[in-house]
Amino acid sequence: MVIDLLPTLIKHLKQHDFYISPPVGNVICAYARHEEFRKQLLRPESGFLALLVDMLEHRLTDIEDPAIQILGQLANHVDVQGDLIENGHIKDLVSVMRSRNHETSDGATLAMLSILRHPHVRFQAIEEGVVVTLVNRLKHRKSCLLAAYAFSRILEYDNIRTAMLDLSAHDYIIGAVKQGLFNATVENEPGKEVLGRLMRNDELRAAVLEAHTTAALCTMFKKGDPALNHAAFDFLNIMSNYPDGKELIRAAKIPIFRAIVAALDHQKWDSQKNAATALHTLLGIRDSSFETEFVTQEFRSVILEEISHILKLLANDRSFRVVGGAAALLALSDDEIIRAFVREHKDFKSARSEHFAKNKKLQYHGSDPREEDVHRMLDTLYAAMEESPNRRGVLKFPEVHPMPARSPLVTSLAILSCIFYIPCGLTSMLAGFAIDEAEK
Repeated sequence: MVIDLLPTLIKHLKQHDFYISPPVGNVICAYARHEEFRKQLLRPESGFLALLVDMLEHRLTDIEDPAIQILGQLANHVDVQGDLIENGHIKDLVSVMRSRNHETSDGATLAMLSILRHPHVRFQAIEEGVVVTLVNRLKHRKSCLLAAYAFSRILEYDNIRTAMLDLSAHDYIIGAVKQGLFNATVENEPGKEVLGRLMRNDELRAAVLEAHTTAALCTMFKKGDPALNHAAFDFLNIMSNYPDGKELIRAAKIPIFRAIVAALDHQKWDSQKNAATALHTLLGIRDSSFETEFVTQEFRSVILEEISHILKLLANDRSFRVVGGAAALLALSDDEIIRAFVREHKDFKSARSEHFAKNKKLQYHGSDPREEDVHRMLDTLYAAMEESPNRRGVLKFPEVHPMPARSPLVTSLAILSCIFYIPCGLTSMLAGFAIDEAEK
């Protein structure tokens, strides 16, 4: 009876409609266990498997696409596996995976994942270049995360893993980490979980750890970008679960700390604030989502050893460096051990004395922070250092703004006054007018 309805089922399936095709797919999957039903599907004149591959070019999103669902179900049967291999459907599927249309290539990738658990199919797919195709997709920002997701699902197969490592997939994975690509979601799964699943494999993890990982992490923290900091935290969190990962953290902690200090030594306040927040997060201070005891202990020790780098910023005569050092110490002040250590440090005592004695003359140039913002930051820091630990709540910095940009008209008037001896009163009046206009 159902066999008689097969032409009608295929007709409705071809509509590739969000409402009609999925239930048709369910019916085909339900009857696929019957050999006679499969024989009708596999008849050369029906072209059914070719139809499924063609349907992937217009994948239905937000649901399991019926073409992917049916292909995965049919491939459980040896006769279908034979047809996929002998009639070139595996080759066609790999070809569709190479499409420049991301929805098309993503659909083909997911369809391939649904059939790679079968050894003969997997061998043929490797021969047709499925691993090469996925590694190539790891290189591109838009397709990288799905390729990583695909590898995380098939990494258990020795022949897949060997081909993957031979093609230096680990280099592209650490490159994706460096760009913060695992912050996104793929197939309703957080990228962090995809990365974590990849790192469970000892061979791949060892290769990733040798792929200039410390340099990548330092570059991420040095940029003072919150998304890259978040990606780096996730990576460290994952690595702290493994002995070789812990060795990486021990070896990288000083370079990472110095990279964060480099972001503090930046004229741009956003970079400084994000770097200070990174220190707060690395210590696992409350209100932070990063709570790994091993990482906290390792970074507490390096901060205590290297705190002089931050204190040098606080003691500097450039205003933006003072703000960077103060923001970092403010972020660390909830940690009782570090707080007590800093309060007794001679450089901190000297800087505090100069501040309250108003002896320090700071330099302000270009887009340095405003003088009032610098003093507000220092007042907040020294007050926090006197408070009992864990009383300040959520990490919050005072507002910091750059000095107003000098109007080109003001500069021109200053030059003209020197060249043509314009009277000072007139120059001041014109300059004031220019400043008022620039600040509107």
